[in-house]
Amino acid sequence: MKKILISSALVAGFIFAGCQSTTAMSSKPVKVTGIRDANLNADSQNLPELKLNTTQPIPGKVKPIKTSFVTAPPMIPHSVEGMVPITKANNMCLNCHMPANAKAMGVTPIPASHFVDNFEGGKKTSKLAGSRYNCTLCHAPQAQVDPVIENKFESLRK
Repeated sequence: MKKILISSALVAGFIFAGCQSTTAMSSKPVKVTGIRDANLNADSQNLPELKLNTTQPIPGKVKPIKTSFVTAPPMIPHSVEGMVPITKANNMCLNCHMPANAKAMGVTPIPASHFVDNFEGGKKTSKLAGSRYNCTLCHAPQAQVDPVIENKFESLRK
């Protein structure tokens, strides 16, 4: 019993000493900065200015951004102002992108995979599958910005 008590006291002493030395080491100031070249705990000084090109792209007349991988959902290459939020009663995307309308409009048609109801055992339907109805869950509008840091992204797709 006496050995256990002494062993416990020694272990507690080592732990206490270790905590004390860690505290002493962490009291050194560490300068951490981001892209704004100021301490991250500082107020919003020296923040880079992000300039957004406010020219609204015309649907059907914009070159889409390449996707990063084969199955990546493409970005929306035009403004979605007045088209979102998508509700159960209203999805403006369908007006142009339904396969019957897309060719005449000169836009990308909704792919066949969006007409397969995975909740009904992969049943093909003529209506858009309910799980694919809210387009903006996967597809995001692309924006023309002057980035703070240069983007050197290269798509794996050719």
